[in-house]
Amino acid sequence: MAHHYSAFPGMDDILPGESEKWQWLEEKARFLLSSWGFREIRTPLLEPTELFTRSIGETTDIVHKEMYTFKDRGERSMTLRPEMTASVARAVIEHGMLKTSKSLALYYSGPMFRAERPQAGRKRQFHQIGAELINVAREGEPYYADGTLIRLLADFLDYLKVKNVRFRLNDLTLINGAQAEVVRKKLRDYFEGHKAKLDSDSVYRLDKNVLRIFDSKIPETRAIIRDVPWDSIAPYPAEFLKLVQTLKAGFGESVSFEVDRTLVRGLDYYTGVVFEVASGALGAQDALAGGGRYDRLYEDLGGSSTPCTGFSIGVERLLMVLEKNEPSIAKQMNEKLLYFAFLFPDRYHAQFKNLQISARCLMERGFKVIVAEPSPKLGDHLKRAANFGAAYAIILGEQEVVNKNWTVKNMISGEQVPVSELLTHFLSVS
Repeated sequence: MAHHYSAFPGMDDILPGESEKWQWLEEKARFLLSSWGFREIRTPLLEPTELFTRSIGETTDIVHKEMYTFKDRGERSMTLRPEMTASVARAVIEHGMLKTSKSLALYYSGPMFRAERPQAGRKRQFHQIGAELINVAREGEPYYADGTLIRLLADFLDYLKVKNVRFRLNDLTLINGAQAEVVRKKLRDYFEGHKAKLDSDSVYRLDKNVLRIFDSKIPETRAIIRDVPWDSIAPYPAEFLKLVQTLKAGFGESVSFEVDRTLVRGLDYYTGVVFEVASGALGAQDALAGGGRYDRLYEDLGGSSTPCTGFSIGVERLLMVLEKNEPSIAKQMNEKLLYFAFLFPDRYHAQFKNLQISARCLMERGFKVIVAEPSPKLGDHLKRAANFGAAYAIILGEQEVVNKNWTVKNMISGEQVPVSELLTHFLSVS
C-alpha cells in the first residue's frame, strides 16, 4: 500500500485561491513601504543559534521553549529563524552597511519558525512583514524614529482599509536604561512579596529576568501584575507622554492609542518605546503587529552602538482580519480585476495582439487582468467574468473593431460605455 504524506502540523500549504491573497498583500506592502523610502532586505532561514540566544534572551519563551534548533553536519548549532530583527542586524554588521550609509530604512517579508502549539493565526511556520529604522534620529526629538514607525504601521493598515485597530504603547527606557538595575530590583522586591501566588514559570523568571513575568497568562499572576506601583518604580518620561498625545491628536478617532504598563513584548532586546496593534476581529488572541526600540542590539552582536526601532506584522493574522473586514480582501482584490472578452473564434485574429498589448499596459499600472479564451458568445464571457468576481468586462468584437473602441461593462451596475483609450479610462475611475 502506498504511503500518504501530509504536511507537518502548523506548516501549511498555501494553495491556489489563497496564494493570490498572499500575493496581493505582499504587493501592497512593497508598494507602501517603498513609497516611505524603505528598501528590501532578504536573509537566510538558518542562522547560528547564538545569534538568537544573545539577542532575544535565554529566558524568553521563544528561546526557552519554541526554537527549532539542531546540529548540522559540521556539529554547529543552527536555528530556523524565529524572528527577523536579529538576522537583519547580523546582515547590516557583516556587510558594513552603515559604513556607506549614515542610516538605513529596511523592510522584509518571509517565513519564521517557532515550535509552539498551532492555533488560529499562529503556526509553526508563520510569515511576517516588517520594517526597521536603523540609526535614524532627529536632534531635539528623542522619539522621532518611534513616532515615524508607528505612523507607518498605522498608514499601512489604513491603506489596506483595516478598521477598528487599537495601539497599545509602553516605554521601557527606565526599565532597560541606565537605571535598569535599580528599577528591576524594585520590581523583584515587589514580586518577591507575592511569590507564594506566582505561577511556577514566573517564579523561575523572578531571578532570571523579572520582566518576563509580564508574559504570564495565568489569571492569579496577571492580577499581581496589574497592581505594580509604577509611579514609584518607573514613572514615564515626559517625552513619551508627549508622543502619545501627538499620535492621538494626529489620528483623532480613526485609531485608538492607549498606554499599557504591562506591555513588555516577548524579546529581551527592547530598550525604549514598545507597541502592539490589536484587532477585535481576532478574538482573544488579538495581537496583529508589534515592535519597539532596541538600542543595544547591534553592540551586543559585535557592532557599534546603534539606535534602532522596528515592527513586524503577522501575515496570517492580517489575512484573517482582511477576510472579516469591510471591504473584505476579496472585494479589494476585485476592485481592479478586469476581464477581457475577445468575441472572435481564436487567438489568430489580427486584433488579438492589440488586446494583449492593452492588457499588459493595464497590468503594468497595477490592474489584475484575465484574458479569456476567445469565443464569440458574449453571454458565456459575462458568466465567467461574474464567476471570477471581475469589476469590469472589457469587450472587443466586430462592432468595436469597426468603431475603433472597446465596450466596458460595469459588472455591478450593468452599465456599458464605449471607451477609446482603456488606460486613461481606468485610471480615472480607479
